[in-house]
Amino acid sequence: MLSLTALLLLCNNVTADTTYDGDPALISIDIENGEYSSESIFFSGIIEDDEQPSDVFWRVSKDGAEFDGGDLLNSMVEITSTSSREQWSWSFELTFSATGECACYVSVHSIDDSGLEVIENRVVFMIQDNSTGLIGFLLDTDQSGQLIDSSMKVSGWLGTYPIGEVNVELTGSLAQGLMQSSHIPQSSICSESSLTSEVYQFPSGDFEIIWDISGKLDGWLEITLIGCSSSSSNTEGAIHEFSIRVNNQPPVIKISGIDYAVEDDIWHTFDATLTEDPYWGRTDMYYVWTLRRPSHSGTLPIDVKMGEDLNTYSLSGTQSGNYTLSLTVYDKGGLSSEQMVIFDIKNTVPTASLIIDGEQILDGQEFRFSNPSDIQLDATESSDTINDASGLRCIWLLDNSPLYEGCERSFTWLEGDDYRAELTLEVIDDDGEYATITVMLIHPDEVKPFPIALVVFAFSTLFLTYALVNRFRGNNQQSIPKWKS
Repeated sequence: MLSLTALLLLCNNVTADTTYDGDPALISIDIENGEYSSESIFFSGIIEDDEQPSDVFWRVSKDGAEFDGGDLLNSMVEITSTSSREQWSWSFELTFSATGECACYVSVHSIDDSGLEVIENRVVFMIQDNSTGLIGFLLDTDQSGQLIDSSMKVSGWLGTYPIGEVNVELTGSLAQGLMQSSHIPQSSICSESSLTSEVYQFPSGDFEIIWDISGKLDGWLEITLIGCSSSSSNTEGAIHEFSIRVNNQPPVIKISGIDYAVEDDIWHTFDATLTEDPYWGRTDMYYVWTLRRPSHSGTLPIDVKMGEDLNTYSLSGTQSGNYTLSLTVYDKGGLSSEQMVIFDIKNTVPTASLIIDGEQILDGQEFRFSNPSDIQLDATESSDTINDASGLRCIWLLDNSPLYEGCERSFTWLEGDDYRAELTLEVIDDDGEYATITVMLIHPDEVKPFPIALVVFAFSTLFLTYALVNRFRGNNQQSIPKWKS
């Protein structure tokens, strides 16, 4: 996922920095850097593009100044292409009589209809028999204004005539802003290197330097590159100057949003608009939001959104669960930071409602039917949040045995069944939460047995009454008189 994101980010950056629809033109030059002659050098090559460029020309510079060149558009010849695009050949001759002694910088320019200009450079030596101290210095890429972190790669071609060892002196200093590099160097005087510079030695030819800038603070940094001959007798040099943007600090992510909510149809927004690069601000950010629902789908992402300046993410509160939302932010230089927020959306338990033959029934109530057949059971008044209400399931159980499913059913008391039965309604939402109502159903033909306790009580009362009456009568009878002897 991160690799795909980085690729998308790179594509986005290319699109933002250019105005053309297809690939830029390709220019090949048959002459290698460091070619030399005392008379003339013949240049030839190929231009490849989707369609013929609107302008093609060549230019020659020395000592930092342009002095010669010519048109190539009208002399180009279309050739059989070896690629999927069209190709044209071109050629011209550079003569000593036109240049004099020099380290000459020859450039071929191609401009398409959209105004995009592509330049290819070569440095050659036009020499006399006693030529000494000529030096040529070209960089492979223009890094002016680029965001660079950790280390900076500088590569190109540096050589002298006659061929000898060369030095590259590299210095970095604070800059006020963008300093654009030219495609050819300016002349310079070689002297002892300063205490703040680094010196690298190479044989004449291609070179590459990896310069550690991990200890540099973020900000504009002026780069000075001076190419010199290693020979102390040769003081002529060439200098490239430009500025880069040091970008060692990744973005600092700041997210605000919910950590808890009750399930409903409200949209919840996570806001990362305060996310910023510590030095370069809040522009040119690329956002990748990844939503997971561990309580239901584990680590599998259920939604991924990505794009430039996509600094907010909105989530509907209609699905409950435990969520994680990860945000990865890339700056334009490719550095990234990641932050994850954890939040819960609490499910609302449904409310069960039971109506039997039009009468609202409460949990634990007894209900005697007037007719044992075609009894209407209705649970459609059961409720839940808006998102769950339409998906409620109703399960009916009779004496704990499943009977029906569906929120409207018709029930008939089968002959031979008991005259009493316990009916349970379960109302279940999409998260498995449920509410129940249990009622006792009574058959209309049920006959209540005469209460034995009442008979015993009545008999006991009659017996007690009879005993009391007899005793009262006994107390009222006259005793038999006795005569004294």
